[in-house]
Amino acid sequence: MLGNQIINFFNSFGLEGMLLSIFFIFAIDSTLFPMLPEFFLLVIYSAHPTFEWGIILILISLLAIFFGNTLLYIIVKKFGMPSFIAKLMKKYSGIMVAEDEKMLLINRIAPVLPYTGAFIAINKWNYKKSILYILVGGLAKFSVLIALSSFFYSLFKRGIAQRATYILILITIISGIILSYIRKKKMEK
Repeated sequence: MLGNQIINFFNSFGLEGMLLSIFFIFAIDSTLFPMLPEFFLLVIYSAHPTFEWGIILILISLLAIFFGNTLLYIIVKKFGMPSFIAKLMKKYSGIMVAEDEKMLLINRIAPVLPYTGAFIAINKWNYKKSILYILVGGLAKFSVLIALSSFFYSLFKRGIAQRATYILILITIISGIILSYIRKKKMEK
């Protein structure tokens, strides 16, 4: 099964390697391009499905989100963006349900706002409030995902629990895509 191969790949680096992997996955997702970090969070969690491991993974993920968004914010603040991209970003922000930092909370449920660090800089949103919303939203989402996965491991045998976790991953990805699509359609009206 592909899931077992992914787990074995990350396991081969040891716990420190897995933590470094999850940090880079979330940091890259925050700065460069989407990487489905929740998928990797749950895959790496399933390598050692314990309460402590889940807490450590959540903390590392939050650290990476903070790092990635802050780095992108600083780069855009210092060097700017081409004016046509900045105009598009402002226009896009203007048609959202929330036109300020609150959009960053909604974005955890229905991801419609990529490169949030850049949006914070371009829209001149309050940096501290924005980062707080990003971290609180991330903490809530990742905690629920880890808690559900942990529940599967306490309820089922390891193999069945892994399958249930992969179903949770698929549901998370599909629901994110559907909610993003619905949110975009509502914003276009």
